[in-house]
Amino acid sequence: IVATDGMKITLGGRTVTIYLMPGHTPGTISGIFQVHDRGKPLTVAYSGGTEFNFLNDVPHFDAYLASERKFAAIAAAAGATIILGNQSQFDSAALKLKTLSERRSGEVHPLDVGAAAVARYFKIEDECAQAVRLKLLAQQNDANQPGK
Repeated sequence: IVATDGMKITLGGRTVTIYLMPGHTPGTISGIFQVHDRGKPLTVAYSGGTEFNFLNDVPHFDAYLASERKFAAIAAAAGATIILGNQSQFDSAALKLKTLSERRSGEVHPLDVGAAAVARYFKIEDECAQAVRLKLLAQQNDANQPGK
């Protein structure tokens, strides 16, 4: 199949809503889905790509920022309290999941960070991308100034 923005894919009684996120790399997708922790529903925002592994120019950062902002709004509207990335070494997801077997009754799920933390994650992504974008703009302006 070819993913489309907002496409719903259901497997085994679980539905993932797919969102196109071309800023990271062409074809990157992210998703929103629900899991249950001891019967409690939790909403997950799965980000398909956060690294700046693209050509470092202003248009690519503009596309990245547009995708990131779009998904941040989608995650907020969905009430996501869990944020997962496509590379668990950056969010320690694999390590946190290992702690589930030792979790005691009443302890929160190690990935359930809350909606405010999910929003903060996207804010940090946004600010980092903006900082690099502004640096690139400054370099362009310096290159276009006579005598520099």
